[in-house]
Amino acid sequence: MTIATLTGDNGILTKAAKAKQETEKATEDEIRRLTMLEAVANTENKTYTDVNGETAIIPAGFEVSQIEGENIVKNGLVVIDGKGNEFVWIPCSGTSGITYEKTDDNGTGNHGLASYWKESYSDKQWSYTTTTAGETITDWSDNGGNYASVTKYGGFYIGRYEAGVPRNADFYADSEGATYEREGKKNAETVKTMSPIVQKDTQSWNYISQEKAKKVSENMYKDSTSVTSSLVDSYAWDTVVKWMASDSKYSGIGMDSSNYGNYYNNNKIAINTLYAEHRLGSRNATGAANNKSDYWTIATKYKKGNITSGYVSLSASIRDQYEFALNSYDDTNYNYYIYKELATGAADETKVKNIYDMAGNMWEWTTETGNHTTANGSSGTTFAVLRGGGFNCHGSSYPVSRRDGDHSTTGYNFNFGFRPVLYIK
Repeated sequence: MTIATLTGDNGILTKAAKAKQETEKATEDEIRRLTMLEAVANTENKTYTDVNGETAIIPAGFEVSQIEGENIVKNGLVVIDGKGNEFVWIPCSGTSGITYEKTDDNGTGNHGLASYWKESYSDKQWSYTTTTAGETITDWSDNGGNYASVTKYGGFYIGRYEAGVPRNADFYADSEGATYEREGKKNAETVKTMSPIVQKDTQSWNYISQEKAKKVSENMYKDSTSVTSSLVDSYAWDTVVKWMASDSKYSGIGMDSSNYGNYYNNNKIAINTLYAEHRLGSRNATGAANNKSDYWTIATKYKKGNITSGYVSLSASIRDQYEFALNSYDDTNYNYYIYKELATGAADETKVKNIYDMAGNMWEWTTETGNHTTANGSSGTTFAVLRGGGFNCHGSSYPVSRRDGDHSTTGYNFNFGFRPVLYIK
């Protein structure tokens, strides 16, 4: 990079200096744009000190957001890179710090804070898998996390939003009527060369397997000299949840996240956002007695506009405007509902410590895995752990601390997404 590129009239540093002067009068979008310029100008790791005297390491290629409430460590310090991706600093030292849940030797049985949630609340937060008679899930382990980095720098970064589809992908959507693509594109082999985005108001990257979510997360900053990106690990996830719960405002979030996520029992307002409506034919008591099964009709198009989250029970008077997979209604055996998938960060009510949607909206893949042993003792499928519940879940039964391990690393679904984490080099 030349001196002129940095310091000329149109140089990066010159623009960054002008950006600081314009910050006070800029809109939030303008502030973010200007911060992105400053991020490009930041070529070395540096220590940031907030108004309370608390510090964080800002990696090269990132800059601290100057939007009110986003530049204070205890509130969730937000950093932005030159492309507009946003991450939140999780302090593991200092006044606002929380103990990082990965140990140096990662002793046997250490899978983050699962034991903490089990002891503090109830077994509903401790669900790894559902197996048939004679089957077990064994050897749960997590090779993710970075104890050395967290110890050296005093923290790590987690994606502020669920991972979004890159804008250059042929399955990117941002408009009313855009095609709702499924695994044929979102989980194709070609996605392995892509990188997600971590930005507000974009479509969540769902229908992707844990294996591919892991690969694309690692792609994000593969050429960076300052950070390593990866799929979120169980240690990072549990550390973040404990950090949230350490604030008295969110002390019960690990047991009941209903007020903090896009769940079917939470009616939050998301203004002018991208969303998708998925329809469920849910068997009632008669249907269960008749051995009927629930069935989903997945959206074929995205919608955009004002939307209230939470599920809708369809009465006969309005039901005909919706199409269900079975094409005809069976009121004897079924009840009918609409569930809503929202864009990333669509509702501010889902923000905790400046992090959106860790509770609800999408179940999120982690790097924690286990081996499925069959009834005859033979080794079977590798399963991976999903965290935090989805838009079709109840917030008290499936809170942010919830972990489920009943899907293989190659599985995918319309309510499975992911989130990257950053460790400083």
